Amino acid sequence: MKHKDDIKKLVERFLEGRTTNAEEHELYEWFSTADVPEEWSNLKRMFEWYAAGMPADSNDTSQHKSHKIGTRWVSWAVGVAAMVAIAVLIFRDYSTKTEIDIYEGSFIVAEGVRYDDTALIEQEIEAVLLRADALERKADTLLAWANL
Repeated sequence: MKHKDDIKKLVERFLEGRTTNAEEHELYEWFSTADVPEEWSNLKRMFEWYAAGMPADSNDTSQHKSHKIGTRWVSWAVGVAAMVAIAVLIFRDYSTKTEIDIYEGSFIVAEGVRYDDTALIEQEIEAVLLRADALERKADTLLAWANL
């Protein structure tokens, strides 16, 4: 029979979802036959419920209540772990990129031909902006002449 500290570690692994079937059956057996400390009484009922095949029509409502609390805690912990993992992956992707290409995925169509080379697009945009500035200066000059 395993020592209480070994069982505690096995329970922690069980709650994290990292136990094998054999380890789970070992927990079921230990909690059904061992002199379980009072602070583990909820775990005892939970493992007895698992060992019984998780019956849905149990008359013991406290058994279901403790299982629901345990299930909620595990669900919450899994959700938090998933969010942390996603955040780490996103941060790692952004932190490893040294340069962001703001034109990535962009394209232009000139004379019926599609261009998706971002360097070419950037040059074309800069050229259009220079022409627009020149036209704006010309328009300002013409307006100034008209207001004389």
